[in-house]
This record gives sequence, C-alpha cells and structure tokens, in this order.
Amino acid sequence: MRTGTSFARDWQLIKVARSLRRHDVAGPLVRGLLRDASPDLVEQVGAIAGRLGAEDGTALLACNEEQFDPPTLMEGLLLRWGIPCEPGEAADGGTTITIGGDGSAVCETFADVRVAGPYLAGYARALQHDAVLKPGAGGRMTIWFPPRGE
Repeated sequence: MRTGTSFARDWQLIKVARSLRRHDVAGPLVRGLLRDASPDLVEQVGAIAGRLGAEDGTALLACNEEQFDPPTLMEGLLLRWGIPCEPGEAADGGTTITIGGDGSAVCETFADVRVAGPYLAGYARALQHDAVLKPGAGGRMTIWFPPRGE
C-alpha cells in the first residue's frame, strides 16, 4: 500500500475492479450503426473489418514460428476469444473449422455477424492465402483451409 492511503479505500478499489465488466463502447456503437444501415454502409464496415482481420493475422504470423499450422492457429484464436468451433477434415484433404450457429459467442466478440464474417475471412487469408470463409445456414460459418503443398 502507498503511504497516505487507507485499507478501506484500497479494498473498495479491488472490489470495483473485480465486479465491473470490461468497458466496451465500440460494440454498442457498431450494433447501433448497423441496425438500420444502408447496404453501402454495411459493405464499407465489412471492408474495414476484412482489412483489420488481415492486419491482425499478419501480425500474428510475424511473431510465430515458421512451421505453424494455419488451421490450428485459427482454432486456437477462436477458442481464446470464446467462440466455440469444430475442426474437421475436408474431402480434399484440407481442414475445416465450423463456427457455431446461434451466433451469441460471435456477437459477444464482434458485436455483429456482419463484422465477424469479413474479419474472420481476412484473418484466415492472412494465415493461409487460399483459405475461404463460407457462410452457412442458421448463422454458421465454415473456414476452409485447402491442403498445403509441402
């Protein structure tokens, strides 16, 4: 404790720090903007999200080992962000990662699925340039990583 502070004050600060949730202004702001947005605005926001995903994926690559496995990195990121996903093997020998259908975990992380899709697509392409995000029924998304040439 610092000199001149009281135990009661320090205890209150600890209690406040433990009880408050993360302060998020951007999420409600994005949800508000996209609620009644024109198709042009949704497209602009999606393009920005895609660029941000690509930048973040590129930054991750810069600090990883050379022999990384893109699908494993992507799965680890999704799990770290609290987004349930299911890895699988594609018929062509590639890897798929399916992201759940209810969208609540995706929207907790990205505020809106219209932001999540482009961001995740940009991120996956940064990890492996030929990766593809495929939207599915019921809010599901699948990221397909083609087999890598050795």
